[in-house]
Amino acid sequence: GYRDDLEFALGASQDNSAILRLRSSSRVGYLDFGVNAKRLNYFASRLRANDWTAPDITPQSHPTYFIQNAPPSDQVAPSTAFRR
Repeated sequence: GYRDDLEFALGASQDNSAILRLRSSSRVGYLDFGVNAKRLNYFASRLRANDWTAPDITPQSHPTYFIQNAPPSDQVAPSTAFRR
């Protein structure tokens, strides 16, 4: 299979609330057929279940990613930030 990188960056926002930035990326090329998006959507759902604000990720918020990588029915994106 292909190798992907998953990055986590935890910090504080200007109001000192926690902010977590996630990034998932293919090591080779830029097309991933939606795999990285599905991975990040999994983390988003887990964060929402633990009282984090993790807005829905849609083709409207990340249109270029969806045009290039994901089937139209997928509702996730390659990277985002979550707040708690």
